[in-house]
Amino acid sequence: MEKELREIRILEMSEGIAGPYAASLLGDMGASVIKVEKPEGDWGRGVGSGIERTMNPSFAAVNRNKKNLCLDLKQEGARPIIRSLVQRSDVIISNFRRGVMERLGAGYVECQSLNPKIIYCTISGFGQKEGYADLPATDAVIQALSGIMDSIGEDPGLPFRVSFPVIDLFAASLAVQGILLGLISRQQGKGGTRVLEVSLMNAAMALQAVSFTSYLMTGELPRRCGHQNPYFSPGGAFQTQDGQYVTITVINEFQWETFCKAIGCGDLARVEEFKSNRSRLENRKALNEILIPIFLAKTREEWTSILRRADVLCAPINTFADLSGNPALMACLSLLNFNLMGKEERIMGNPIQLDGEYLGLELPPCRKGEHSIAVLQELGYRRDEIEELVKRRILLKG
Repeated sequence: MEKELREIRILEMSEGIAGPYAASLLGDMGASVIKVEKPEGDWGRGVGSGIERTMNPSFAAVNRNKKNLCLDLKQEGARPIIRSLVQRSDVIISNFRRGVMERLGAGYVECQSLNPKIIYCTISGFGQKEGYADLPATDAVIQALSGIMDSIGEDPGLPFRVSFPVIDLFAASLAVQGILLGLISRQQGKGGTRVLEVSLMNAAMALQAVSFTSYLMTGELPRRCGHQNPYFSPGGAFQTQDGQYVTITVINEFQWETFCKAIGCGDLARVEEFKSNRSRLENRKALNEILIPIFLAKTREEWTSILRRADVLCAPINTFADLSGNPALMACLSLLNFNLMGKEERIMGNPIQLDGEYLGLELPPCRKGEHSIAVLQELGYRRDEIEELVKRRILLKG
Protein backbone atom coordinates (compact mmCIF):
# COMPACT_ATOMS: atom_id res chain seq x y z
CA MET A 1 0.00 0.00 0.00
CA GLU A 2 1.30 3.44 -0.97
CA LYS A 3 1.09 5.54 2.20
CA GLU A 4 0.37 9.25 1.92
CA LEU A 5 2.82 10.52 4.55
CA ARG A 6 5.83 8.56 3.32
CA GLU A 7 7.90 11.76 2.86
CA ILE A 8 7.02 13.29 6.24
CA ARG A 9 9.40 13.09 9.20
CA ILE A 10 8.11 13.22 12.78
CA LEU A 11 10.22 13.90 15.87
CA GLU A 12 8.35 12.57 18.90
CA MET A 13 9.48 13.87 22.29
CA SER A 14 6.74 12.50 24.49
CA GLU A 15 5.81 9.66 26.81
CA GLY A 16 2.75 7.98 28.26
CA ILE A 17 -0.25 7.67 25.97
CA ALA A 18 -1.39 10.78 24.09
CA GLY A 19 1.86 11.89 22.42
CA PRO A 20 3.12 8.40 21.58
CA TYR A 21 -0.25 7.36 20.17
CA ALA A 22 -0.46 10.46 17.97
CA ALA A 23 3.01 9.66 16.59
CA SER A 24 2.03 6.03 15.98
CA LEU A 25 -1.09 7.04 14.06
CA LEU A 26 1.07 9.21 11.80
CA GLY A 27 3.56 6.37 11.47
CA ASP A 28 0.69 4.14 10.35
CA MET A 29 0.10 6.63 7.53
CA GLY A 30 3.67 6.26 6.35
CA ALA A 31 5.47 9.03 8.22
CA SER A 32 9.01 8.33 9.39
CA VAL A 33 8.82 8.68 13.19
CA ILE A 34 11.75 8.93 15.58
CA LYS A 35 10.83 8.60 19.25
CA VAL A 36 13.33 10.16 21.66
CA GLU A 37 13.23 8.23 24.94
CA LYS A 38 15.05 9.05 28.16
CA PRO A 39 17.46 6.51 29.71
CA GLU A 40 15.08 5.59 32.55
CA GLY A 41 12.45 4.90 29.93
CA ASP A 42 9.04 6.21 28.94
CA TRP A 43 6.83 5.91 32.04
CA GLY A 44 4.30 4.12 29.82
CA ARG A 45 6.57 1.06 29.94
CA GLY A 46 5.73 0.65 33.64
CA VAL A 47 1.94 0.83 33.39
CA GLY A 48 0.08 -2.12 34.90
CA SER A 49 1.18 -4.86 37.26
CA GLY A 50 2.49 -8.39 37.07
CA ILE A 51 4.22 -7.83 33.73
CA GLU A 52 7.73 -9.25 33.58
CA ARG A 53 8.45 -8.58 29.92
CA THR A 54 10.65 -5.98 28.29
CA MET A 55 7.61 -4.38 26.72
CA ASN A 56 4.25 -4.21 28.41
CA PRO A 57 0.90 -4.13 26.54
CA SER A 58 0.24 -0.48 27.37
CA PHE A 59 3.48 0.61 25.70
CA ALA A 60 3.10 -1.79 22.78
CA ALA A 61 -0.39 -0.46 22.03
CA VAL A 62 0.80 3.09 21.30
CA ASN A 63 4.40 2.76 20.08
CA ARG A 64 4.33 0.96 16.75
CA ASN A 65 5.74 2.20 13.44
CA LYS A 66 8.53 4.32 14.89
CA LYS A 67 12.26 4.19 15.52
CA ASN A 68 13.58 4.56 19.07
CA LEU A 69 16.48 6.84 19.96
CA CYS A 70 17.51 6.75 23.62
CA LEU A 71 19.18 9.99 24.71
CA ASP A 72 20.04 11.60 28.01
CA LEU A 73 18.67 15.03 27.19
CA LYS A 74 19.96 16.46 30.47
CA GLN A 75 23.48 16.24 29.12
CA GLU A 76 24.68 19.05 26.92
CA GLY A 77 26.10 16.57 24.43
CA ALA A 78 22.59 15.47 23.45
CA ARG A 79 21.56 18.90 22.21
CA PRO A 80 23.44 18.82 18.88
CA ILE A 81 21.65 15.56 18.08
CA ILE A 82 18.26 17.11 18.82
CA ARG A 83 19.14 20.17 16.73
CA SER A 84 20.06 17.93 13.79
CA LEU A 85 16.77 16.04 14.14
CA VAL A 86 14.78 19.28 14.30
CA GLN A 87 16.43 20.55 11.12
CA ARG A 88 15.37 17.50 9.14
CA SER A 89 11.89 17.07 10.65
CA ASP A 90 8.51 18.27 9.43
CA VAL A 91 6.67 17.87 12.73
CA ILE A 92 7.58 17.84 16.43
CA ILE A 93 5.21 16.25 18.94
CA SER A 94 5.63 16.80 22.68
CA ASN A 95 3.35 16.24 25.68
CA PHE A 96 5.30 17.74 28.56
CA ARG A 97 4.22 20.49 30.91
CA ARG A 98 4.94 24.11 30.00
CA GLY A 99 8.65 24.94 30.10
CA VAL A 100 10.04 21.40 29.87
CA MET A 101 10.81 21.51 26.14
CA GLU A 102 12.49 24.89 26.59
CA ARG A 103 14.74 23.46 29.32
CA LEU A 104 15.65 20.62 26.98
CA GLY A 105 16.65 23.08 24.28
CA ALA A 106 13.70 22.13 22.08
CA GLY A 107 11.21 24.92 22.72
CA TYR A 108 9.21 26.34 19.83
CA VAL A 109 11.32 29.47 19.38
CA GLU A 110 14.56 27.50 19.14
CA CYS A 111 13.06 24.84 16.86
CA GLN A 112 11.49 27.43 14.57
CA SER A 113 14.82 29.24 14.24
CA LEU A 114 16.45 25.96 13.19
CA ASN A 115 13.62 24.97 10.84
CA PRO A 116 11.18 27.73 9.79
CA LYS A 117 8.87 25.14 8.19
CA ILE A 118 8.46 23.09 11.36
CA ILE A 119 4.96 22.20 12.59
CA TYR A 120 5.16 22.20 16.36
CA CYS A 121 2.48 20.24 18.22
CA THR A 122 2.07 20.24 21.99
CA ILE A 123 -0.33 18.02 23.91
CA SER A 124 -0.76 19.12 27.51
CA GLY A 125 -3.20 18.90 30.37
CA PHE A 126 -4.55 22.43 30.22
CA GLY A 127 -2.83 24.28 27.39
CA GLN A 128 -0.06 26.83 27.72
CA LYS A 129 -1.92 29.79 29.23
CA GLU A 130 -1.72 30.95 32.83
CA GLY A 131 -3.71 29.24 35.57
CA TYR A 132 -3.63 25.48 35.34
CA ALA A 133 -0.83 25.26 32.74
CA ASP A 134 1.87 24.35 35.28
CA LEU A 135 -0.14 21.63 37.01
CA PRO A 136 0.48 17.96 36.22
CA ALA A 137 -2.39 16.13 34.56
CA THR A 138 -3.28 12.58 33.68
CA ASP A 139 -6.31 11.02 32.05
CA ALA A 140 -7.74 10.25 35.51
CA VAL A 141 -7.20 13.83 36.75
CA ILE A 142 -8.96 15.25 33.70
CA GLN A 143 -11.82 12.78 34.01
CA ALA A 144 -12.41 14.24 37.48
CA LEU A 145 -11.99 17.93 36.61
CA SER A 146 -14.04 17.78 33.41
CA GLY A 147 -17.17 16.31 34.99
CA ILE A 148 -16.86 12.94 33.26
CA MET A 149 -16.58 11.06 36.55
CA ASP A 150 -19.50 12.95 38.05
CA SER A 151 -21.73 11.85 35.19
CA ILE A 152 -20.89 8.13 35.42
CA GLY A 153 -22.28 5.72 37.99
CA GLU A 154 -25.49 5.17 39.89
CA ASP A 155 -27.56 7.94 41.45
CA PRO A 156 -27.09 7.94 44.39
CA GLY A 157 -23.66 6.39 44.54
CA LEU A 158 -19.97 6.92 44.02
CA PRO A 159 -18.77 8.59 40.81
CA PHE A 160 -17.04 6.19 38.43
CA ARG A 161 -14.21 6.70 35.93
CA VAL A 162 -13.83 5.26 32.46
CA SER A 163 -11.41 2.39 32.99
CA PHE A 164 -9.24 3.05 29.92
CA PRO A 165 -7.45 6.30 28.92
CA VAL A 166 -10.26 7.61 26.74
CA ILE A 167 -9.19 11.27 26.96
CA ASP A 168 -5.54 10.55 26.10
CA LEU A 169 -6.55 8.51 23.07
CA PHE A 170 -9.03 11.12 21.84
CA ALA A 171 -6.50 13.93 22.38
CA ALA A 172 -4.03 11.98 20.23
CA SER A 173 -6.60 11.75 17.43
CA LEU A 174 -7.25 15.49 17.68
CA ALA A 175 -3.51 16.17 17.52
CA VAL A 176 -3.25 14.09 14.34
CA GLN A 177 -6.10 16.08 12.79
CA GLY A 178 -4.30 19.32 13.63
CA ILE A 179 -0.99 18.07 12.25
CA LEU A 180 -2.60 16.95 9.00
CA LEU A 181 -4.27 20.37 8.73
CA GLY A 182 -0.88 22.02 9.25
CA LEU A 183 0.73 19.83 6.58
CA ILE A 184 -2.03 20.62 4.08
CA SER A 185 -1.71 24.33 4.85
CA ARG A 186 2.04 24.18 4.32
CA GLN A 187 1.57 22.29 1.07
CA GLN A 188 -0.74 25.08 -0.10
CA GLY A 189 2.03 27.61 0.46
CA LYS A 190 0.66 29.15 3.65
CA GLY A 191 3.85 28.54 5.60
CA GLY A 192 4.90 25.85 8.01
CA THR A 193 5.48 27.83 11.17
CA ARG A 194 2.46 26.63 13.06
CA VAL A 195 2.01 25.88 16.73
CA LEU A 196 -0.68 23.29 17.33
CA GLU A 197 -2.02 22.94 20.84
CA VAL A 198 -4.27 20.18 22.10
CA SER A 199 -5.19 20.03 25.78
CA LEU A 200 -6.59 17.01 27.56
CA MET A 201 -9.15 19.33 29.16
CA ASN A 202 -10.48 20.47 25.80
CA ALA A 203 -10.49 16.89 24.54
CA ALA A 204 -12.54 15.82 27.56
CA MET A 205 -15.11 18.56 26.99
CA ALA A 206 -15.29 17.76 23.28
CA LEU A 207 -16.11 14.16 24.20
CA GLN A 208 -18.97 15.58 26.26
CA ALA A 209 -20.14 17.99 23.57
CA VAL A 210 -23.78 16.85 23.76
CA SER A 211 -24.16 16.79 27.54
CA PHE A 212 -22.07 19.92 28.18
CA THR A 213 -23.94 21.88 25.50
CA SER A 214 -27.19 20.72 27.08
CA TYR A 215 -26.02 22.13 30.42
CA LEU A 216 -24.88 25.42 28.84
CA MET A 217 -28.26 25.85 27.14
CA THR A 218 -30.56 24.66 29.95
CA GLY A 219 -28.57 24.93 33.18
CA GLU A 220 -29.55 21.35 34.02
CA LEU A 221 -26.82 19.06 35.28
CA PRO A 222 -26.64 15.60 33.71
CA ARG A 223 -28.03 12.84 35.90
CA ARG A 224 -26.17 9.62 36.55
CA CYS A 225 -28.04 6.77 34.93
CA GLY A 226 -25.73 3.84 35.62
CA HIS A 227 -26.05 1.39 32.75
CA GLN A 228 -29.18 3.13 31.45
CA ASN A 229 -29.16 5.41 28.40
CA PRO A 230 -29.90 8.98 29.57
CA TYR A 231 -31.62 9.87 26.29
CA PHE A 232 -33.77 6.82 25.51
CA SER A 233 -36.07 4.45 27.35
CA PRO A 234 -36.04 1.55 27.26
CA GLY A 235 -32.31 1.81 26.90
CA GLY A 236 -29.71 -0.04 28.93
CA ALA A 237 -28.63 -3.42 30.25
CA PHE A 238 -30.96 -6.22 31.29
CA GLN A 239 -29.94 -9.49 32.91
CA THR A 240 -30.98 -12.70 31.21
CA GLN A 241 -31.82 -16.18 32.44
CA ASP A 242 -28.22 -17.43 32.21
CA GLY A 243 -26.81 -14.58 34.33
CA GLN A 244 -25.51 -12.71 31.28
CA TYR A 245 -26.59 -9.27 30.06
CA VAL A 246 -28.03 -7.79 26.91
CA THR A 247 -28.34 -4.10 26.08
CA ILE A 248 -31.18 -2.57 24.10
CA THR A 249 -32.00 0.88 22.73
CA VAL A 250 -35.40 2.04 21.47
CA ILE A 251 -35.08 5.41 19.76
CA ASN A 252 -38.57 6.17 18.35
CA GLU A 253 -42.21 5.16 18.59
CA PHE A 254 -42.11 2.78 15.62
CA GLN A 255 -39.25 0.90 17.27
CA TRP A 256 -41.17 0.94 20.57
CA GLU A 257 -44.10 -0.88 18.96
CA THR A 258 -41.74 -3.33 17.25
CA PHE A 259 -39.92 -3.98 20.51
CA CYS A 260 -43.16 -4.63 22.43
CA LYS A 261 -44.30 -7.15 19.83
CA ALA A 262 -40.90 -8.87 19.83
CA ILE A 263 -40.97 -9.46 23.61
CA GLY A 264 -44.57 -10.69 23.45
CA CYS A 265 -46.14 -7.62 25.05
CA GLY A 266 -47.91 -5.85 22.18
CA ASP A 267 -50.43 -4.22 24.54
CA LEU A 268 -47.58 -2.46 26.38
CA ALA A 269 -47.12 -0.13 23.38
CA ARG A 270 -50.57 1.33 24.00
CA VAL A 271 -50.12 2.10 27.69
CA GLU A 272 -50.47 5.88 28.03
CA GLU A 273 -47.44 6.52 30.28
CA PHE A 274 -45.18 4.65 27.84
CA LYS A 275 -46.41 6.07 24.51
CA SER A 276 -43.55 8.52 23.88
CA ASN A 277 -39.84 8.49 24.64
CA ARG A 278 -40.31 11.49 26.93
CA SER A 279 -43.02 9.71 28.94
CA ARG A 280 -40.96 6.52 29.04
CA LEU A 281 -37.99 8.46 30.42
CA GLU A 282 -40.24 10.01 33.07
CA ASN A 283 -41.60 6.55 33.96
CA ARG A 284 -38.38 4.59 33.42
CA LYS A 285 -38.51 2.89 36.82
CA ALA A 286 -42.04 1.59 36.28
CA LEU A 287 -41.19 0.39 32.77
CA ASN A 288 -38.03 -1.38 33.91
CA GLU A 289 -40.00 -3.18 36.63
CA ILE A 290 -42.09 -4.68 33.83
CA LEU A 291 -39.13 -5.50 31.57
CA ILE A 292 -36.74 -7.01 34.12
CA PRO A 293 -38.71 -10.24 34.73
CA ILE A 294 -39.41 -10.58 31.00
CA PHE A 295 -35.70 -10.60 30.16
CA LEU A 296 -35.00 -13.06 32.98
CA ALA A 297 -37.21 -15.60 31.23
CA LYS A 298 -34.79 -16.34 28.36
CA THR A 299 -31.03 -16.61 27.82
CA ARG A 300 -28.86 -13.87 26.37
CA GLU A 301 -28.47 -15.79 23.11
CA GLU A 302 -32.23 -16.29 22.82
CA TRP A 303 -32.99 -12.62 23.41
CA THR A 304 -30.28 -11.47 21.02
CA SER A 305 -31.70 -13.70 18.29
CA ILE A 306 -35.31 -12.60 18.92
CA LEU A 307 -34.53 -8.90 19.00
CA ARG A 308 -32.25 -8.95 15.98
CA ARG A 309 -34.92 -10.70 13.92
CA ALA A 310 -37.26 -7.85 14.87
CA ASP A 311 -34.57 -5.27 13.92
CA VAL A 312 -34.41 -3.94 17.49
CA LEU A 313 -31.12 -2.25 18.44
CA CYS A 314 -29.51 -4.73 20.81
CA ALA A 315 -26.26 -6.50 21.65
CA PRO A 316 -24.92 -8.99 24.14
CA ILE A 317 -22.62 -7.31 26.67
CA ASN A 318 -19.32 -8.98 25.86
CA THR A 319 -16.10 -9.48 27.74
CA PHE A 320 -12.87 -9.36 25.73
CA ALA A 321 -12.96 -13.17 25.89
CA ASP A 322 -16.41 -13.16 24.29
CA LEU A 323 -15.19 -10.77 21.62
CA SER A 324 -12.02 -12.69 20.78
CA GLY A 325 -14.02 -15.92 20.62
CA ASN A 326 -16.33 -14.49 17.96
CA PRO A 327 -14.69 -14.92 14.51
CA ALA A 328 -17.17 -12.59 12.80
CA LEU A 329 -16.46 -9.74 15.23
CA MET A 330 -12.71 -10.32 15.14
CA ALA A 331 -12.87 -10.11 11.35
CA CYS A 332 -14.11 -6.51 11.75
CA LEU A 333 -10.95 -5.45 13.58
CA SER A 334 -7.56 -4.15 12.49
CA LEU A 335 -5.24 -6.56 14.32
CA LEU A 336 -1.46 -6.59 13.87
CA ASN A 337 0.93 -9.44 14.61
CA PHE A 338 4.55 -9.03 15.67
CA ASN A 339 7.28 -11.15 17.19
CA LEU A 340 8.45 -10.37 20.73
CA MET A 341 11.30 -12.44 22.10
CA GLY A 342 10.30 -15.41 19.97
CA LYS A 343 6.61 -15.21 20.81
CA GLU A 344 3.90 -14.12 18.42
CA GLU A 345 1.94 -11.18 19.87
CA ARG A 346 -1.05 -9.20 18.65
CA ILE A 347 -1.98 -5.57 19.09
CA MET A 348 -4.87 -3.41 17.96
CA GLY A 349 -3.90 -1.49 14.84
CA ASN A 350 -5.11 1.64 13.09
CA PRO A 351 -8.86 1.30 12.37
CA ILE A 352 -8.69 3.25 9.09
CA GLN A 353 -9.14 1.30 5.86
CA LEU A 354 -7.88 2.57 2.50
CA ASP A 355 -9.04 0.73 -0.61
CA GLY A 356 -10.09 -2.22 1.52
CA GLU A 357 -6.78 -2.47 3.40
CA TYR A 358 -5.90 -1.50 6.96
CA LEU A 359 -2.79 0.60 7.52
CA GLY A 360 -0.24 -2.07 8.38
CA LEU A 361 2.78 -2.59 10.60
CA GLU A 362 6.13 -1.50 9.19
CA LEU A 363 7.96 -1.43 12.54
CA PRO A 364 6.86 -3.39 15.63
CA PRO A 365 6.58 -1.61 19.02
CA CYS A 366 10.05 -0.25 19.73
CA ARG A 367 12.49 -1.39 22.38
CA LYS A 368 14.32 1.34 24.28
CA GLY A 369 17.33 2.47 22.24
CA GLU A 370 16.65 -0.11 19.55
CA HIS A 371 17.47 2.26 16.69
CA SER A 372 19.88 4.65 18.42
CA ILE A 373 22.89 3.66 16.31
CA ALA A 374 20.95 3.63 13.04
CA VAL A 375 19.42 7.07 13.65
CA LEU A 376 22.79 8.68 14.35
CA GLN A 377 24.28 7.03 11.31
CA GLU A 378 21.46 8.55 9.25
CA LEU A 379 22.39 11.93 10.73
CA GLY A 380 25.96 11.47 9.48
CA TYR A 381 27.70 10.60 12.75
CA ARG A 382 30.89 8.56 12.41
CA ARG A 383 31.38 5.27 14.25
CA ASP A 384 33.96 6.79 16.63
CA GLU A 385 31.62 9.70 17.44
CA ILE A 386 28.80 7.30 18.22
CA GLU A 387 31.05 5.16 20.40
CA GLU A 388 32.11 8.26 22.35
CA LEU A 389 28.44 9.22 22.95
CA VAL A 390 27.73 5.69 24.16
CA LYS A 391 30.79 5.78 26.42
CA ARG A 392 29.62 9.05 27.99
CA ARG A 393 26.11 7.58 28.38
CA ILE A 394 24.58 10.38 26.35
CA LEU A 395 23.40 7.76 23.86
CA LEU A 396 22.01 4.41 24.95
CA LYS A 397 21.66 1.57 22.50
CA GLY A 398 19.18 -1.31 22.69
